[in-house]
Amino acid sequence: MPSAEVPTIDISPLFGDDSSEKLRVAQEINKACRGSGFFYASNHGVDVQLLQDVVNEFHRNMADDEKYDLAINAYNKNNPHVRNGYYMAVKGKKAVESFCYLNPLFSDDHPMIKSATPMHEVNIWPNETKHQRFRPFCEEYYGEMLKVSTVIMRGMALALGKPENFFDASLAEADTLSSVSMIRYPYLEDYPPVKTGADGTQLSFEDHLDVSMITVLYQTQVQNLQVETVDGWQDLPTSEENFLVNCGTYMGHVTNDYFPAPNHRVKYINAERLSLPFFLNGGHDSVIEPFAPEGTDGKELNPAISYGEYLQQGLRALIVKNGQT
Repeated sequence: MPSAEVPTIDISPLFGDDSSEKLRVAQEINKACRGSGFFYASNHGVDVQLLQDVVNEFHRNMADDEKYDLAINAYNKNNPHVRNGYYMAVKGKKAVESFCYLNPLFSDDHPMIKSATPMHEVNIWPNETKHQRFRPFCEEYYGEMLKVSTVIMRGMALALGKPENFFDASLAEADTLSSVSMIRYPYLEDYPPVKTGADGTQLSFEDHLDVSMITVLYQTQVQNLQVETVDGWQDLPTSEENFLVNCGTYMGHVTNDYFPAPNHRVKYINAERLSLPFFLNGGHDSVIEPFAPEGTDGKELNPAISYGEYLQQGLRALIVKNGQT
């Protein structure tokens, strides 16, 4: 299958003060988001080798009873969490497994936690004696990825003709609903039945649009993702160093699909690999008024929606369409 055009964009100027260099990067982002919808972000400053080491160590050392104790409500009715926790493999039915965690600043004293606002949970963690470096790493990594993602959003703001801090208020560290998923696809001698796309391609996860502002993904170098283009489904190339970035449906909503969320899917490949997305989300009460970057030209703009309402509706619809991950 042919490969989609996925440029590698050096995002380091977005951390600096050179406005002309920032605009140059923004133009590259604009072209990518209006093209295949994907680009690789290089020179991001994150230690991706340490990321792989910690996540592999975590998955290798998790016992079945630990996984169940941490499992979200869909797998363990004793746990009220629906976002943070373990997403279990199911023998004979589902091979993929993952651990998802949320904003480390969501403590018992956080206003949204105290008011039991949906989509907010205080993170539960695996045994910290057995998994000594896991929680400290994860909490630090969350901060790193929020910083990188916010910087990318500043490039996107410039690409959309807005001030570079246009999205900043929606991404305040204390309130962001962003999440990290640490997904493991195993190699199995007896792999569960897989689904098949309309074109006959065997799939691990069917076509979908990300429920996020943007998704910033690191994955091990096993080619598996495909994007739907005007020329049909095309493979997305891999990178051992860089983060794969794409817009989620919230960006499509607020830009009236000037920056659409690309439709993509996961091919079935029986190989041990990691997929580690950071889903950048706004705060529950944040609202961005939709706009048309090219001018309205008589178009009716999408209605404004709070991020909390968007996320709750979007995640529910994704589960209905593609099942519980």
